[in-house]
Amino acid sequence: MDVLLTGLAAIADPMVLLMTVTGLVIGIVIGAIPGLNVPLAVAIALPITFSLTPVAGLAMLVGIYKGGTYGGSLSAILINVPGTPAAVATAADGSALTRQGKAGKALKMSLYASVIGELISDLALILFCVPIASLALKFGPTEMFALGIFALTLVGVLSEGNMVKGLIAGTVGLLLANFGVDPLSGQFRLTFGVRELSGGWAFIALVIGIFAVSEALAMAQQSLTTAKWGGVSLWSRENRIERAEWRQCAPAIGRSSLIGVLIGTIPGLGSAVAAFLSYGLGRTLSRDPDAFGNGALDGLASAESGNNAVTGTTFVPLLTLGVPGDVITAIMLGAFMVHGLIPGPALFQQNGDFIVAFFALMLLATALHFVIGLAGMSAFIQVTRVSKGVLFPIILLLAITGVYVTTNNVFDVYVMLGFGVLGYFMKVFGFPIAPLLIGFILSPLIEIGFRQAMIVSRGSYDIFFTRPIAAGFLGLALIVSLAVAWREWRRPAAPIEREI
Repeated sequence: MDVLLTGLAAIADPMVLLMTVTGLVIGIVIGAIPGLNVPLAVAIALPITFSLTPVAGLAMLVGIYKGGTYGGSLSAILINVPGTPAAVATAADGSALTRQGKAGKALKMSLYASVIGELISDLALILFCVPIASLALKFGPTEMFALGIFALTLVGVLSEGNMVKGLIAGTVGLLLANFGVDPLSGQFRLTFGVRELSGGWAFIALVIGIFAVSEALAMAQQSLTTAKWGGVSLWSRENRIERAEWRQCAPAIGRSSLIGVLIGTIPGLGSAVAAFLSYGLGRTLSRDPDAFGNGALDGLASAESGNNAVTGTTFVPLLTLGVPGDVITAIMLGAFMVHGLIPGPALFQQNGDFIVAFFALMLLATALHFVIGLAGMSAFIQVTRVSKGVLFPIILLLAITGVYVTTNNVFDVYVMLGFGVLGYFMKVFGFPIAPLLIGFILSPLIEIGFRQAMIVSRGSYDIFFTRPIAAGFLGLALIVSLAVAWREWRRPAAPIEREI
């Protein structure tokens, strides 16, 4: 009881509240700006936390983490430019709702789904921390490969209606991920003697280019005399979330939150995988899959709840095993170490008051996230009133600045512009962009998992079918593939237009 009271007393410190609010605001702003990523913000803020108490310092970092994960959805919804890679899945339906004059509805569902996903993730961290960590330990190279294959089937799900072009885009993504150093042998491949390609294509340059720059080019193509996208009233009738819409989105939020909880516990996957996996399964299980990509509110809810449900359980391997769940928690490990807190099993025994305070902090940050997000929504939606002629140069400037600040390399700015042109022509010729990004993200996971599994099994493929988790994921991949193929086969052929 003394440990519980001591931990809760640490949360009552006004400095903890101030640092949490500050972190959330910084995170939301950083997440919404293309190119400025959350790990960068956490790394910059890390030295500031050294002079604070352990709980107050971590409060700021947790606020940046949660706020930044959510912030990417704002620019994705309002201007179709994802602020973070995970927000790419949100952009599909969020930007469509904005074009329909329902930006307020999209922003509200994004916030509600994000906060619910975070809350479920926080509760999973608090209640099932140790059991979840033991489950994560069962994921070896074989399971990672099978999970990657299962996630890759989303290329087919997200390309329904244009399967060939979707598969081409996914294949291009897989190919692009093979530039640079071989992850196992250390040899260079596909660098063509270009030193800057030794590390492969910069992920941030690819994402910002193919989304932000291509969107800016599309705006430039349109008539800049079109003054506005159309101002939207946040509380107008068409921007309310009706009870029927809540009933439609509730299963998607619950299902996607559980996916995010699982993905968060497995080191190295991250929120982008959770968002795409949630979105793809949401479309597969939807009664109206054709609505996805055209303003499906449950599609947006799936992506956002899965995306943000990662933020709690990424701390599971860190707290229980001392292994960071992603780049952000790896940086936060520094804050733990500076304050004499060594993550691992001993942390729960020796610093029980801190564990109680940290769990309470996670819930506090989620509650404040909802308040700050709701309070700032009226300001966010004003973007819809800005002229496209003004947005075009702003997006381009932010994209160039963001990539250069992140990589400190002019070559990556040229890479970003090149991918921007590629993204523009993909839109012109009807090639979906999401499969390319999915292929790029999953390629290392699949390649490394497969090659390591082959080494462990000495070349035997039986390892993929004798391990239950791997066999389960491969079975699900087969089921989803057959479901997509069946739905595609039953789809009525598009009418042939004849010139008169």
